[in-house]
This record gives sequence, structure tokens and C-alpha cells, in this order.
Amino acid sequence: MKKISFIILLFFILYLVTGCESASPKVTEEEAESIPIEHHSGEIGEVKFNSVSHKSGEHIVKWEIDADCNFGTYYIDDQSGKIVKGEETSC
Repeated sequence: MKKISFIILLFFILYLVTGCESASPKVTEEEAESIPIEHHSGEIGEVKFNSVSHKSGEHIVKWEIDADCNFGTYYIDDQSGKIVKGEETSC
């Protein structure tokens, strides 16, 4: 009886572990970089990227526009490509 309950417990743990893995990103880092460019297309100056990284299902894009003295960070969902959170600062 103990052997059967151990096997069931093992399968349950494996099910939980494999079910909690995040899906592979549908949105690439290059596509994530295009989102701030589209968002700031009417502004003066070129959008420059300080860094692009991927963590916990989101692309983290740090950008700046030197001409306007604007900079910020966008957190972009790696499945839908939508901005989940955005932080912007102007000098």
C-alpha cells in the first residue's frame, strides 16, 4: 500500500512541476523592442535601448530618448506583446 501511495505522490509532484513551467515566449526580444518605438513614434528623437531582458514571462525593455530627455522601462508580456507596466520619466 505504501508503494502505491508513493507512486501516486510522485506523479502528482511531477504533474505540478511540469504544469508550472512557463510557456516559451511568443514575442521575441526584437518584437519587444519595436513596442517602445511605436509608442513614441510622434516624438522628437530616436528611441535608444539600454537593455532588453526576459524574466518571469515578461520582456523588460529599458529605453531613452536623448532629444526629449525621456527615459523609462516597459514590462511587456511575452505571450501577447502588450505593455503590462510602464515607467516613464522626463527631465
